[in-house]
Amino acid sequence: MKRLESVNTIVSSIWWMCGFYWIVEGGQTLLQDSPRLYWLTVVFLAFDVFFIIFCIGMAFVIFFALCCCIPIVAFAYSMAIRDGASEDDIRNLPKYRFCQDSSSMTLDNDKKQDILTAQLESSNNHIKELALNPEDSECCICLSRYADGAELYTLPCSHHFHCGCISKWLRINATCPLCKFNILRSDTLV
Repeated sequence: MKRLESVNTIVSSIWWMCGFYWIVEGGQTLLQDSPRLYWLTVVFLAFDVFFIIFCIGMAFVIFFALCCCIPIVAFAYSMAIRDGASEDDIRNLPKYRFCQDSSSMTLDNDKKQDILTAQLESSNNHIKELALNPEDSECCICLSRYADGAELYTLPCSHHFHCGCISKWLRINATCPLCKFNILRSDTLV
């Protein structure tokens, strides 16, 4: 069947070229001897030429749509429907300054919590201090331990991260990297 299809295509192309040559070269004689056959042949050839031009035009339109229009529409859509949080949403998160907590070493594992104390006394720049378990004093985004005085954002789900790390993450995706809590809708995706 595949060979027959190829042979049919080749024979049809040759027949089309012969017909086109026949109309162009012998047009006057054919028009005088058999005008209906001449005009029927002209109509079929005109239809073929129109169909070829239409196919080339559609290929150009599809190429233009795929290469030019669709990326522009996709970019506009992604800008309009953003999954990330705005700068105001990120700035409204509670901000803390990390400090080492030496008292957590003596606690039992049952009594240890993610956030041990958020001291209410303010430091010089009005940021509360946060003392964490040594086991929980690591940013899960950049995988580095918190240094004394590092600024942390705490999400509503009580997970904490470096301010710079979580800000970059939340601009792209407004969910907690650990538990998928959505800070904009206040729900968990998982």
